[in-house]
Parts: sequence; C-alpha cells; structure tokens
Amino acid sequence: MSYFKISTPEAIAAWEGLWQKDADLRKEGQSFADLFSGKAVFINDLTRVSFYGVRFDGTPYGSAALWTQPNERKGYACWPKAKAPRGMNEEHKALIELWRGQEPIVALDKTVFYPAIGLEWGILFLTGLGMFRRGNTIYFETGATPKPEIGAIEILGSEFKAAKQSSEAPKEKS
Repeated sequence: MSYFKISTPEAIAAWEGLWQKDADLRKEGQSFADLFSGKAVFINDLTRVSFYGVRFDGTPYGSAALWTQPNERKGYACWPKAKAPRGMNEEHKALIELWRGQEPIVALDKTVFYPAIGLEWGILFLTGLGMFRRGNTIYFETGATPKPEIGAIEILGSEFKAAKQSSEAPKEKS
C-alpha cells in the first residue's frame, strides 16, 4: 500500500460534489423509509452507493408476513415479499404499489470521482482504496499509482496515520 495526499481545487470540488450527492441520496432514502416508519439501509461499494431496503426497529409497517425476513448479513433490511402470503393479497398489493411508486431508484456513481485524484476505478478492485478528508486535503491509501499530472503527492505512512488520527479525534466544544 502506498499513501498519497491531494489538495487541488478540482479534487476538493469533486469530493464536495460526491458527498453532497451522497447526502441527497440518503435524505431521499430516509424520506422513503419514513413512509413505513423505518430506517433506510444503503449498500456501499467501490463504484456506487444505493438504497437497499428499510429496517424496522420496532413493529413493521402492516403485517410482518408481508416483508422479507431481516438478518444481519443484509443490514436488517427488508422489502416487500415477491409473493403475497396466503389470504393477504389485498394488503400485499397495496404495499407493493406504495413501495414501487415511491422507491428511490437513484444510485450514486462514485467512479466519476476517481479521475479527480488520478485513479482509474477498474484497477481499484485489485488494489483497494481507503480515503478521508482533513481540511482541504484528501488523503488516500491504495496499491494503485495516481496519474502524476493530477497532482497527488506520495507521502509516508506516518503522515497518513497522523492525519487520520487527528481527523478522527473528538472535537472539543468551545
């Protein structure tokens, strides 16, 4: 793994755009989950973030028999069952219509961000990527090599770890 930092205006603008779109998607997902008195669950991988389902911390919307079974592997997310339980055709049909009519289908494409820090997303499947922002600098660790013309600077692991620790440190209240 190599460590890099970048603070070009293009990279910072791309970071801001990425996280604004992420916030918008999560807000839309939570608005949808609020229809069912639940919490939105999202899936997040190297290339995208998308709405996945609704998690119920209490009683599910309608009957529990209408929903898929939540489990830890799915983040306790549920969605309406594909087939109506016996004797619940009308309730199932109403739930499906509500779900399909309102479900957020927009996903955030993270691959548009990577060129701003000099990386091609395809190689990141093999090399991995971890990143965070501290102030006006984006720090990232990867086995890939950013394009030199983009302006990323290779740094020592100690600088990366110190920046990460200070960005994660609890902020004092004034």
